[in-house]
Amino acid sequence: MILATRIFWKMIDPDNMTYEELLDLGETVGTQSRGLPEELINLLPTTKYKSNSIFSRKKSEERCVICQMRYRRGDRQINLPCKHMYHTECGSKWLSINKTCPICNKEVLLEE
Repeated sequence: MILATRIFWKMIDPDNMTYEELLDLGETVGTQSRGLPEELINLLPTTKYKSNSIFSRKKSEERCVICQMRYRRGDRQINLPCKHMYHTECGSKWLSINKTCPICNKEVLLEE
């Protein structure tokens, strides 16, 4: 049975399938999340954003690469093990879909 299943899956070529066949395949295969569970995302440390200098009149140009909005003093940031930071809401949403850092593509590894 296992050998037959392997042969069946090797014969499937999504590039040559119709839209309806792909939908059927999706229903057969099901979905699997590539992201992190919410419990693990909540274990990541968060901090408040502080601009480089309190006395600087220049606006900070630092942006969250996920939403492209400038950070403002006091914004909550989620800190990944690779040291990259994002708005907490943006980073959490990203990690629920994809468990890699959007900048360096390192996998976010946490122990449950």
